[in-house]
Amino acid sequence: MERILTLNIGATRLALAEFEVRSGRGPGLLRYTFGDLPEGSAENPDTFSVEIEQALRGMMATSGIRAGRIHVALSGQMAFPRFIKVLSDSPEKMDEQIRFEQEQAAPFPLSEAIFSHTLIGLPDAGEQHVMIVASREALVSAVTRALLNLGCEPEVVDVAPIALYNAVRFNYPEMDGCTLVVDIGARCTNLVFVEQDRIFYRSIPVAGNTITAEIAKTFGISAEDAEAFKCERGLVAQGGAFAVDDPDVDRLSKVIRNVMTRLNAEIARSISFYRSQQSGSAPSQMLLTGASAQLPYMQNFFEEKLQIAVDFLNPFQAVSYPKHVDAEQFGHDAFSMPVLVGLALRRGLTCPVEINLVSQDIVERKVFRRRLPFLALAAIGMVATLGTWWLFVNNLKNSYETQQATIADRISAYQNEKDRYDRVDKKAKAAEARATAYRNLMKRRGQWMGMLVAVDKAVPDGLWITNLKARRQENILQGVDISVSVWKDLEPTLVEKGKTIAETIAGRLAAQDVFADDQKEIQISKINQSVDWLTSFDLTAKLKDVEAPKTTTTRRSRR
Repeated sequence: MERILTLNIGATRLALAEFEVRSGRGPGLLRYTFGDLPEGSAENPDTFSVEIEQALRGMMATSGIRAGRIHVALSGQMAFPRFIKVLSDSPEKMDEQIRFEQEQAAPFPLSEAIFSHTLIGLPDAGEQHVMIVASREALVSAVTRALLNLGCEPEVVDVAPIALYNAVRFNYPEMDGCTLVVDIGARCTNLVFVEQDRIFYRSIPVAGNTITAEIAKTFGISAEDAEAFKCERGLVAQGGAFAVDDPDVDRLSKVIRNVMTRLNAEIARSISFYRSQQSGSAPSQMLLTGASAQLPYMQNFFEEKLQIAVDFLNPFQAVSYPKHVDAEQFGHDAFSMPVLVGLALRRGLTCPVEINLVSQDIVERKVFRRRLPFLALAAIGMVATLGTWWLFVNNLKNSYETQQATIADRISAYQNEKDRYDRVDKKAKAAEARATAYRNLMKRRGQWMGMLVAVDKAVPDGLWITNLKARRQENILQGVDISVSVWKDLEPTLVEKGKTIAETIAGRLAAQDVFADDQKEIQISKINQSVDWLTSFDLTAKLKDVEAPKTTTTRRSRR
């Protein structure tokens, strides 16, 4: 008997099952179990891996499910679908268009995404419907790490709405028209449109947790108490004069109906979008599933709102299950198991829609496993070849040893010559370094003298320099800071037309050969006219040719 494990990863819940599978036949359920995840755990891939591993380890221990190959489904909120049409005149053009659309599919960088796509139906009027699904690589890798640590190798990483679609198509093969499958989970509701060989799905963030939050808010109780209240006494209020004797339950039912009304509005918008943008038909029936779909009168509510036949999805119409199970409990649990059935169908059968978001390291492991027989043959051939070479090398060994002694003497002589050369080269480099230092010193001395002469030429008689300071960066002369003062009665005779005295001196400095030609490099940093008889100002003049500061870089080692 071949078996396969299936795992549905929800926002706050894990569902794990073990199926018996045979090629060409439907799977048979052997055992199953459920577990919990912390709220918002999927938002941090680093801790998500540990939380999944810990939860699954406990689930497997209590249920008796052993590690093995596993098919995984991510929740609808963990993956992002895109439904497109591409020209179907050639496979090359189709692939090119699909690659282009992949860049638009994910709301995060391509380097962080894993993509998968599948063709939907047959080409229509020269166009082919394509579904592209993207998920974060970090999220998929976190799930993969957790499973590998448990000894479970993921063969398929699917998405819950697609696995749900395959389960419906397998269990309802004679279904006509368009069927809307509504899977009401904890944090999101998956809407899956099933119409012949076509699929369209959306995930809506209105679900069981939304109901719990509204109950907690309305009754002023904790989320835990609100969840217990909902599960024990919750029901969907009906229209008209519907009332319940217990006032708390009556109030509770109206809170739940308000949330369901919001969900119904999102369903109506999704139906309109499916019909207008995807050229689909109006649903003629609805199948309800998910843990929150079990609330009393949920079926009646949607029949009233949508005016179509509403029934509960049975994922075990064509799939066997153990006969010894508690019928009542199994009927309750079956609402959370359609995705597990859809995942099991991927083993031994060809499903209508198949995607796989498995990470690249798992793909490489599978490729390596398929190559193992060839590698074994290659290893045997390698051993035989090495044996032949060993005999050949052993015959040459004595000849090489004889030549080695002669070569060693020559190498020793060459090494002595090299050592002598290295000593001479080291002395030459040291002398060159000293010469370079002397040249730089003379150059800097010449720079400073030239700069002083240039400042003297640029500042005319009648002005006096109150401060002259070199500007340096990492001991490299960059320019000079100058403080200048002038009697105000002499200032009009010294300025150039249309300029201030500071701008005049800045222009004269820019005209000097040693300073930068662009007057913007001569900065006027401060002008002081607080004294009636004196004007003072500060200038910063940058040298024309400035040696770049030496920087030290470190090379990081690459792993």
